[in-house]
Amino acid sequence: MDMDLLPESEVLPLIIGQLIAYGFSAVAQTVANATGATTDMIPSNRLAELLQIGKERDMDDSDFADKDSDREQDDLDRSIHHTGFDTDAVKTSQPKPAPEYTQLYYTQHKGPCQTAIFSADGRFAATGSHDSSLKLLDVHKMKNRSGDASDKPVIRTLYDHTAPVNDLSFHPNGLVLASCADDESIKLFDLSKSGVKRAFRYLQDAQPVNSICFHPSGDFLLAGTRDAAVRVYDVKTLQCYSNNNTAEMHRGSITQIRYSHTGKMFASSSADGSVRIWDGITSKCIRNLENVHTGTPVSSVRLTANEKFVLTAGLDSTVRLWEITSGKMVMEYTGHQQRTQMLQPSFTYNEDYVLIGDESSTDVVCYDTQTGALLSRIKGQNNLVRCVAASPIDNGVLTCSDDYRARYYDVTNFE
Repeated sequence: MDMDLLPESEVLPLIIGQLIAYGFSAVAQTVANATGATTDMIPSNRLAELLQIGKERDMDDSDFADKDSDREQDDLDRSIHHTGFDTDAVKTSQPKPAPEYTQLYYTQHKGPCQTAIFSADGRFAATGSHDSSLKLLDVHKMKNRSGDASDKPVIRTLYDHTAPVNDLSFHPNGLVLASCADDESIKLFDLSKSGVKRAFRYLQDAQPVNSICFHPSGDFLLAGTRDAAVRVYDVKTLQCYSNNNTAEMHRGSITQIRYSHTGKMFASSSADGSVRIWDGITSKCIRNLENVHTGTPVSSVRLTANEKFVLTAGLDSTVRLWEITSGKMVMEYTGHQQRTQMLQPSFTYNEDYVLIGDESSTDVVCYDTQTGALLSRIKGQNNLVRCVAASPIDNGVLTCSDDYRARYYDVTNFE
């Protein structure tokens, strides 16, 4: 059977990228040297993805239809499992039991801890500090301290920024960590190489970079800066795409930017008080929410797993949940104070709860997503909590505080 084949110049970089993604960096370098392939040596699962697509297409029509049906049902089940908010059940819902969080571990920076994130598989976490450093953490070791002083959860500390770190994002393969800072740069760290403390690649901007987020495929990286224009970087070529349509742009700096679970859309929040929802392919604005927090700056955006709602936090001391299609607010969470700081809340992994710091105390406030009820407070910090990051696979959370510490908590009263 005649068919068009990918040329060698396209196949070899895919092989090299896949080898790096599997942790065989030395073998990948040998292949690159032996073949003279032109490659940026960035980890990529693109070859595995293409092989999976080819495998599925090679099945007969009936099997393929069955698998499509199964996959759609799996996606539906996953959506139902992950999304704790149901507009039809709000009036009859009762608040869920209050989770009891216990601190299991903390690590300390040399300055206020500002941001944290978990890898997609929940194995690792990272923190970023005002002191310009990053820390990479082993979640299993935080969860199960052995008492052995040499068995430390901190895998390594990374240094390459020259100003406070504002946001972090793990590549989907878990082998690259991206960070952004007030030094107007985005740094990419290769986590597969032990002992490496500096970035293997960086992106230079003309503005302090407030927020970043990898596309679920790993091929693109969103960036929001003190400029009003959204940036989309091609990870392989480092080419920057920017939507400069003034009718769609924010009117102030972008405070946070996040892809949805599938990458079909992304959301951005701004100091101008608005939230924009964007098409993940065309980068066109598909929904504009103005005065989301009574005109005050919006500090955060989070899209729900089913891509129907967006969670926002603002300087009017509220967290709000919005329906994307209608643009209507469907739930409001009040009981904490946020008047001056750009706090970063989080859903728990199953979206049952919303967690956010409180300017009036050193606590983290826990709300029931479905009813808006304030259920409990996570205590133990000695200063303001700026960011809460939740594990994507279980009840573990990291809190980032101005007391220089990142604390790992887990629940003790239920699964």
